[in-house]
Amino acid sequence: MVRPFPLFNAPRVNPFVQGLSDLRAICTAPGKVILFGEHAVVYGHPALAAATDQRTHVEVDCCGTEFTVNGLRIHDRYHSYLLTAVKEVWGAQGRSEPIRIQTEGGVPSASGTGSSAALTVATVGAMHALLGKRDPAAIARDSFRVERLTQGGGSPTDTSTSTAGGGIAISRLDDPPNVGEKLWDLHWEDPENPRAWAVERIELPDLTVVVGNSGVKGRTDEQVAKVAHAQKKNAVVRDALADIGRITRDAVPLLRRKDFVGVGALLDKAHAALHMLGVNHPAVENLVQVARATPGTLGAKLTGAGGGGSMFALTERPQAVAEAIKAAGGTAYVVRLGGPGVQWVGAESMEGLPAPSAAPAADETAT
Repeated sequence: MVRPFPLFNAPRVNPFVQGLSDLRAICTAPGKVILFGEHAVVYGHPALAAATDQRTHVEVDCCGTEFTVNGLRIHDRYHSYLLTAVKEVWGAQGRSEPIRIQTEGGVPSASGTGSSAALTVATVGAMHALLGKRDPAAIARDSFRVERLTQGGGSPTDTSTSTAGGGIAISRLDDPPNVGEKLWDLHWEDPENPRAWAVERIELPDLTVVVGNSGVKGRTDEQVAKVAHAQKKNAVVRDALADIGRITRDAVPLLRRKDFVGVGALLDKAHAALHMLGVNHPAVENLVQVARATPGTLGAKLTGAGGGGSMFALTERPQAVAEAIKAAGGTAYVVRLGGPGVQWVGAESMEGLPAPSAAPAADETAT
């Protein structure tokens, strides 16, 4: 829980003109696990992702005299996502008064589980609340813009999952997933390479997975750029991206039938295709192999941009896999998938957003 900023040293405000609710907003957003479709989704292939029960909290208030993050003056070297959010959301609305941002991260940083997306969505959601808006589609669009500008590439998968919660399917707008209720469309207006995606709700069974963090911090922008360069020159890389797209579509009916053995086999295939892209890392591969060697594991793959970060395993024995990952030097998290998306502390859930289908669960990454 984020502790509110002390208001005793804040600028004096006439309470009859502006209430405290207009000065401060607290918002939380979840991390994510990409089940299928990393990197391929950037090029129009489908992806499936689910929110996790790890959450980041952000508080934004208008009670300071300068723009700060956790008490320090905002700086592009340390607060790149937040600075972009301030410019693209707060500044774009013509607001110039300083805001103070306080964060409490619950999603492991640079782990491939959506830490930057959770931070961005929670920050954008808090700013929207201060601006009198709580439209999920607008939050998803602004959050995607912030991440894309900060990272220099990527898809809306992470930010849409963190905004919507539950499970989402995403694909290019002219070839939508067609698996569930439409949530929103997202566009990236690039004169040289314009792109558009459709985001839909997908019903997921109640899933618990084991996420293994290698401890090697991967950089999303580097991995996105690596794949972008490789796919222009290498047909093998383009074929691997297409394979990932086919695997993603094949996973949908298996998930609906709760055919977890079949889903696990596709996870292994997807991991092999990602390895062909060159985004795997020896430390992540070690955790994948350790998980697969543990009895009860149905499948395992890296998740997120790669180059380090995390993997996850679908298993009948989560605690056994978690212990195996720890013994191999990784950090293990047993997480439930399909929990709620962006929420405000002290506020009702967003209106107009289809609820996640799975039961409610108990911050940089390419997608």
